[in-house]
Amino acid sequence: MQRGQKDLAKGFDERLRQFEPVSVTVDGVEFTADRNEQQEFEQALGLFRSGKFPEAGQAFAAFLRQWPKSGYTPSVRFWLGNSQYATRDYKNAIANFRSVMTNAPMHARAPEAALSIANCLVELKDTKAARKTLEELLQAYPNSEAAGIAKSKLATLK
Repeated sequence: MQRGQKDLAKGFDERLRQFEPVSVTVDGVEFTADRNEQQEFEQALGLFRSGKFPEAGQAFAAFLRQWPKSGYTPSVRFWLGNSQYATRDYKNAIANFRSVMTNAPMHARAPEAALSIANCLVELKDTKAARKTLEELLQAYPNSEAAGIAKSKLATLK
């Protein structure tokens, strides 16, 4: 009888644990997330990494609707922007990359977001704005990996 109660309690504890928040670290930022929130982010990122950009974009957009105040938000906006870039939706990609830079300027992905904005502007044939964005990137994030790429791009932009 006691063993049955212990097994029942153990099963109950395991079921409860699935509803407890988990500590996660994404792009160098540590925060607490719901397990479903974590799974949805990982599924969307998996779609992106497997080259399913339209599906990834839909999954990231759904994530933002479902979890509007998530610690994942800057990373989600960055990957949503990349999904949109991959599907040539440059204007919406720019909006998501700008959101990263405006709302999380110290986020690890912010320099890459600036570089991605410049790439979108090049695709939109707005070289002047692309050049300005690259120059701003160099000022704001001079020691970033993206800054090195920005220097090379500036040299080739006409």
